[in-house]
Amino acid sequence: MSSLFVNIIDLDKTNGHVVCSLQTSIVLFVCQYVKAPVILVVSKNIEDDKLIKFKFSVNDLSYTVILENDLPRPAADCLLPVFQSDNGYYCTAGFCSSLRMLIKSISKNWIWLLGFRQSCLSACAEVSSWTKYCEVQLQASINTFFNHQISDKNAPYEIPIQLARFECHLSQPLQIHNINKRLNEKSLHPTQRFADEDNPTLSDVLILPNIYIAYKLLGENTMNTFLPLTLKWYKSVLERLDIGNYLECIIFDRVELPENLILPEVPFHSLYKCDLRRYNPRAKTYVKQNVQEIIQAFDTININIDLSSNNLCPIDWEELPYEVRPSGGDIPDKRLIRKTQQLENLIQSTLNVVKDGDVVVDFCCGSGHLGIVIAYLVPNLTVILVDNKEESLRRARERVEKLDLKNIMIVHSNLDYFKANFQVGLCLHGCGVATDLVLEKCLLQNATFVVCPCCYGGVQDNHILEYPRSQALRQANFSFEDYLVLCHCADQTHFDPNCTKTQQGYTCMAAVDKDRASRAIEVGYNVTLSKLEPPTCTPKNNMLIGIPS
Repeated sequence: MSSLFVNIIDLDKTNGHVVCSLQTSIVLFVCQYVKAPVILVVSKNIEDDKLIKFKFSVNDLSYTVILENDLPRPAADCLLPVFQSDNGYYCTAGFCSSLRMLIKSISKNWIWLLGFRQSCLSACAEVSSWTKYCEVQLQASINTFFNHQISDKNAPYEIPIQLARFECHLSQPLQIHNINKRLNEKSLHPTQRFADEDNPTLSDVLILPNIYIAYKLLGENTMNTFLPLTLKWYKSVLERLDIGNYLECIIFDRVELPENLILPEVPFHSLYKCDLRRYNPRAKTYVKQNVQEIIQAFDTININIDLSSNNLCPIDWEELPYEVRPSGGDIPDKRLIRKTQQLENLIQSTLNVVKDGDVVVDFCCGSGHLGIVIAYLVPNLTVILVDNKEESLRRARERVEKLDLKNIMIVHSNLDYFKANFQVGLCLHGCGVATDLVLEKCLLQNATFVVCPCCYGGVQDNHILEYPRSQALRQANFSFEDYLVLCHCADQTHFDPNCTKTQQGYTCMAAVDKDRASRAIEVGYNVTLSKLEPPTCTPKNNMLIGIPS
């Protein structure tokens, strides 16, 4: 049976409530609304003085309780909440993703919550500003209410900024698929709007508890003064979904707020627009830069890493079952030879570093082309496939089931939610920042890594990483803007090796990957930077192999 695991701090059976975080309260609220059972995981290690504690009444909730040590794998390898399928080797981790899977698994009467083409909140928080808002930002903003220490009742108090952003979002026109056609069919503009469609979706259900808390703390008059559109939305959702009784299960301490309230100014756009603080690649500053000067500045920095060749021994694929081969993973014929060559490089490098009993993680695994081969060739390894794309992992599941592999697990998750202990981390063509997130996971685990980067131009500062990665470049005051120029030019590689742009691109690729290698060396790794063989198998043909010294 499929299960949703949610972490709690404590269970008070006498009073019929659990002690938990705001996020857990929202998950339990959704479960109660859709009448889905849940497994409460008592996690003593989340006891934290800084954590804002809520209570949730579980009298009408269908639940069982286990201790954290009793969590099955692969759910135990992830931060909760986690939805684990009934086959026992596949799970989905993360706030939005696990609830999406829960809704898909229960009665079809609830599938409308996933909106048009079941796409509501399908993109991960790293790439979707809307998912990030629903999953991270709004909850963090609501928690600030409870951190406020009142010292002067007349001192101005700024309403949490994410409430102001939501108010602004509701003032914008709906951005939904085929809006003109739908308006023509109705012959009028929708008289009512919800969070991201003209009908309620899972987004509205996840936002609702946050606004309920704000409503209770601020009061209706204050809401009507500062957040009138939010108040109108709040009442519309309550009326349409008949959901108010479930909100009362969320129990929290009332806090006294100053009387002098102000609404912070926010950019006048919807929450779909990306973070304006991000460095804007569309400004085309790259083409205005003297790239050679930046390369020369990089060369003056003392990073002594040579680019070596990789001695390749081809694999006899005909000896392997069809589902193990790249052709068994739906690779188009025109890409098959090059994909096979790429895999051979990483497979051989992996087999050179793994030991019996190791846990090997294939990050950004797609359909499992790399990890499935490793699991088949070395049965005494445990291989975990990790990706945030549900459709790609569906194909991986089909291959694993046909092969009846018992040493493989699949985790549908962002890298943020994956916390397993492992000895070897792999990544073939992780796009942009994904490569660096994988490398950082490996460094934190003191794990060996075999990584082939991709999409250098997709690099951006984020809530986990900053660039440049190495202390060597930072101490040399190599700027983030110049670093992005290198990344952009690294993507200008073509299959013609004599092309000037290609040669410059490979130089920039080497510079970025030397920075990545230097980061690992600085924390005690031995690192080699080599070319895939043959180099024509992909324009992104650098491979980093790091072994803890």
